[in-house]
Amino acid sequence: MKGNVKENIISILESNKGLFISGEKLADDLNVSRAAVWKAVKSLKNEGYNINSLQNKGYSLSKETDIISSNIIKNNMLKYKDKFNFLIYNTVKSTNIIARELASKGAESGTVVIAEEQTEGYGRNGKSFFSPYGTGIYMSIILNLKKEKKIFKSSFITTAAAMAVSKSIEEITNKNTHIKWINDVFINNKKVCGILTEGAFSFEDRKLDYAVIGIGINVNFPKKGFPKEINDTADSINSNDSNSDIRNILIARILENLWDYYFNNISFYDEYKKRSFLIGKRVSINIDNKENIINVLDIDENFALVAEFEDGRIDKLTSGSINYKIS
Repeated sequence: MKGNVKENIISILESNKGLFISGEKLADDLNVSRAAVWKAVKSLKNEGYNINSLQNKGYSLSKETDIISSNIIKNNMLKYKDKFNFLIYNTVKSTNIIARELASKGAESGTVVIAEEQTEGYGRNGKSFFSPYGTGIYMSIILNLKKEKKIFKSSFITTAAAMAVSKSIEEITNKNTHIKWINDVFINNKKVCGILTEGAFSFEDRKLDYAVIGIGINVNFPKKGFPKEINDTADSINSNDSNSDIRNILIARILENLWDYYFNNISFYDEYKKRSFLIGKRVSINIDNKENIINVLDIDENFALVAEFEDGRIDKLTSGSINYKIS
């Protein structure tokens, strides 16, 4: 098997979750010593893996193990697993802050920064994003547009991410999702995911040099619940916490779908539009710190919102913060 001893052991235990595998078998299969197996398992336990050890039975990864792991993510990928490089942390201020610094230094597309917890997670306009330990997905994905000589508008990248999240949730949970233009994902009229795309422009041609896609998903219901200010508007995907591996599986699927949209140019406009619940609604939108009442007529192929203003004027909007509750 390729990879180091730790990577191979966790891959084997993950594939046989809940079953005991003897240290002797692991050593023989990996062509290493029993001592090397013991040392690797001890290191994995220190990293947070819930591995049970029993004399004469060996090692078993608990079925309740819920830790984000690059090995488990890749084990759940059907394609593109060699395209991604993972940096996984327990606690950070913000994954976007780390990813932006890496991107500014030329990090490759497919570099993914993930944390179990963010202490200063943020969304649009600097709004705080609730990021409690061990219950959500908080990740930032780097796209090196300059190196790949790709030209994309930030709206395409953001909507591609929203569509990747929406489609992935539906693929593994069978729950219906909707997208609030331009980048929030909802289930049952409550927000489960927010996305923030940040980047750097070239001064010469005003094109994006790189983009960092920050994705925050409420996966399992927080142990202490949501803060009062978002309790009525937020929800989690996996309210019953029935699948301990859902975070790793969901990350794998999101990355695969996003890679298809970004590198393979697979169209997602029709599916994105189908998931929008704003078309035909009368809503309030904040544009340049001014509230406007609009009727949402359509979303065009460039993902602009086709809006009718109260004075009858029709315009295409590419940005703005929507309050969708008016009607």
